[in-house]
Amino acid sequence: MATSFPTALDSYINPTGTNHLDDAPVLHSAQHSNINDAVEAIEAKVGIDFSSVTNTLDFITKLLLMTWLQHQDGGYREITYVSGNPPIVSTVIWYTTSAKTIKLVEKIYTYGSIKILPTVVTLKLYDGTIANVLKRTITDTIIYDRVFETSRSRIIT
Repeated sequence: MATSFPTALDSYINPTGTNHLDDAPVLHSAQHSNINDAVEAIEAKVGIDFSSVTNTLDFITKLLLMTWLQHQDGGYREITYVSGNPPIVSTVIWYTTSAKTIKLVEKIYTYGSIKILPTVVTLKLYDGTIANVLKRTITDTIIYDRVFETSRSRIIT
């Protein structure tokens, strides 16, 4: 039996204490094969760290939710402003602590002719280690009609 996961849940027959390894309904080698297939399907659904597969749980939680909710694990946030003065944000960086040694996310705003509306928002996602390895860049390009956003395109690299 091949696994049905993730489109359906599998159903397995558990052997009892009286079953032998070669009993047909709970054939030992088939049990191993079925469980191996199921584990592979689960791993594919969960994904590896910083997965590029967009339907994996890792991609969804680490990349999309992290960018929408800013950063749930960030212990320290540093904000810089255009010309050094609020309120127009230039960059926001999330670190694990105020020591600023481990970078998590960097969000960079680029402005067009209207200096209060960003035309490009770039998110740089780091691996969460002391090496600060850039794992993914998400770039949103925004078009406005006066102050109203009319379109947004996203590139993930």
